[in-house]
Amino acid sequence: MQNLTEEKMNTLIPELTEATLIPITKGYSFDLKYVTQWNGKRVLLRIYELALSGRVQEKVAKMHAFREMGVRCQEVFAFGILPEENFCYTIFSFLEGEDGEVALPRLTVDEQYAAGYEAGVDLCKMHDMSIEASKSQHMNFVKTKFEKAVERYSKLGTRIPNDHKIIDYVRRNLLLIGESKLVFAHHDYHAGNLIIQHGKYAGVIDFNRCGVNTAYSEFDKLELFSSRLSIPFSQGMIQGYFSDEVPDLFWKIRSVHMAQLLIYHMNWVTDYFPDDLPHAKEAIAYVWEMYEGFNRTTPKWYEESQA
Repeated sequence: MQNLTEEKMNTLIPELTEATLIPITKGYSFDLKYVTQWNGKRVLLRIYELALSGRVQEKVAKMHAFREMGVRCQEVFAFGILPEENFCYTIFSFLEGEDGEVALPRLTVDEQYAAGYEAGVDLCKMHDMSIEASKSQHMNFVKTKFEKAVERYSKLGTRIPNDHKIIDYVRRNLLLIGESKLVFAHHDYHAGNLIIQHGKYAGVIDFNRCGVNTAYSEFDKLELFSSRLSIPFSQGMIQGYFSDEVPDLFWKIRSVHMAQLLIYHMNWVTDYFPDDLPHAKEAIAYVWEMYEGFNRTTPKWYEESQA
């Protein structure tokens, strides 16, 4: 994909007609993203390695289904495969507005809460989609994945304070994760992938990591990203998802998710974005503080928001 020029893409992709391609560099994905024009509409063009075409097709199908269920997400206009050039592509509608990381700090507390609440409502709709998946197979995958992550983590030059307590907490409580239902998950549901327009939630973008997972895993990014940015937004997202009736089991399961995520996050940043290591350490310290060393299951930020 490194040899793809703007001229070549306009020639190879039949839906494009010599439109200007404006690259999008924000974010952590490795595919190419451009804002461009298609049939007189402002759209998002996304280019992927050909090996990902199966996953991309699945994503496209699920996004079609989500829109039919009333989820506010992008419309898929086109999907194509160009095997001779070793890439595939999608063309999505462009969701106008700003991502939550940019927009939320400028909103009032009530507006932040309302945006989070609507985001939670959309997430709940997504999780209503029926899927076929084995809970036992998934839990075997979860256990294996964590142990592999611990093995990788043990070889890092930089370590997390109290890491042995975190790893032990996960191992003792990992089976709790299986109490959450399996869903087709977005996998990256946080303020940076939620669009705000005119002070209101407008929809969710970036289904690039979507796939089968437990429902409560969708809230993993709250402490790492969203609650540090906006507690009202994060509070609203949880309450919107549960229609204001948050079960105690949710917090117990989420604390396990958060503990294991610290190991995954340190591995991921070290391997792919080492320049972000100082920010990762700050986020990890914040999670440790909010859960008081995982001696509590409900994070302090949420309890304080309820007071």
